[in-house]
Amino acid sequence: MRAIGNTLGLMLGSIFMRAAPIYLLALLSVFSLLSANAFASGKTDVIYLKNGDRITGEIKELSYGELRLSTNEMGSIEIKWEGIARIESDHFIQIELRDGTRVFGQLPPNLNTNDNFLIFKTLKGEPFTVAMDEVVRAEQINVRDPFLSRLNGNLKVGLNYTKSSDILTWNLNGDVKYRTQKRLTSLVFNSTLTRNGDGTDTKRNNLTGSRQWFLSDRWFYFGALGAQQNEELGLELRVSATSGIGRYLRQTDKTEWALFTGLSVNKESDTGNSDANSSFSDSGANLELMLASEYVFYRLYSPKLRISIAPTVWQGITDFDRLRGNLNLSVQQEFISDLFWDLSFYYDYDSKPLQGAVAKDDFGVVTSLGYEF
Repeated sequence: MRAIGNTLGLMLGSIFMRAAPIYLLALLSVFSLLSANAFASGKTDVIYLKNGDRITGEIKELSYGELRLSTNEMGSIEIKWEGIARIESDHFIQIELRDGTRVFGQLPPNLNTNDNFLIFKTLKGEPFTVAMDEVVRAEQINVRDPFLSRLNGNLKVGLNYTKSSDILTWNLNGDVKYRTQKRLTSLVFNSTLTRNGDGTDTKRNNLTGSRQWFLSDRWFYFGALGAQQNEELGLELRVSATSGIGRYLRQTDKTEWALFTGLSVNKESDTGNSDANSSFSDSGANLELMLASEYVFYRLYSPKLRISIAPTVWQGITDFDRLRGNLNLSVQQEFISDLFWDLSFYYDYDSKPLQGAVAKDDFGVVTSLGYEF
């Protein structure tokens, strides 16, 4: 176990946690700029609407009942899935059905001549027919496109100040995702800095890179590497590696619910030591059982609303008396295309916090503005 912990320390110990907000902001800015339309595929997809109109563009993604289409004349637009009669596309698209089935292929014009059905030409050349109301998710996956043009994500920035208590809270959150036919790779980060009038500033930072490997019937494997800091709980730095299995219990055009479980190994350094690096190197590794869930609800009609709830529990194995928990709640409401207002709540708990901890738990409410790219 100590060997595993030392390996994790060497891999992630040099992570720029203390400077995370600066470096991650630069990273997300570069990704968002380079994933602009200049790198996009040809806009040759044809969308036939039930009212008789026809729109030509490039299919990006179908999620929560809306198809996002990139066009030359109107920019990026969103079309209600229920208003689409049929689609023609020479790009490779992957769809997910209500029963968890995934289909990958093209939608050639010679096959897609009837309304309310999609007929895919799969990689084997065989047609696959599905009713459009059975489709809950779709995404273009074109291996010929540059890597950066296939990235999507969001960036949120918030600033809160209370004069009576002289407390200033600054936060930066975001994620970047990259999807292929069988995998979803993501990088998620959040950073919160609280400046108190008495000079007792605290920092809370999280950085997680993960990958899902999709299986049949909504099952998937996953693996993740992470780094966390929470000075309120006495945590100077925790580096971790987690692996396990999960399943989407529900997928519709409005909701998504997933469960995860696996084993996590981590190493920690606390804020109570003057030489945190030495403490980090000499400490043993912790093995924990991880249980997590994520529920997302989406309201399509204006104003658009997205609510997500994600609780996670870590039960100690090497230290069975230790229990850690985390809860993230987010409410997003769009007010301009690709711009949204976000209200988030987080709660962290540790039954055996590290040396230097102020309390066993930490929580906060954050308001911010966000941009989706």
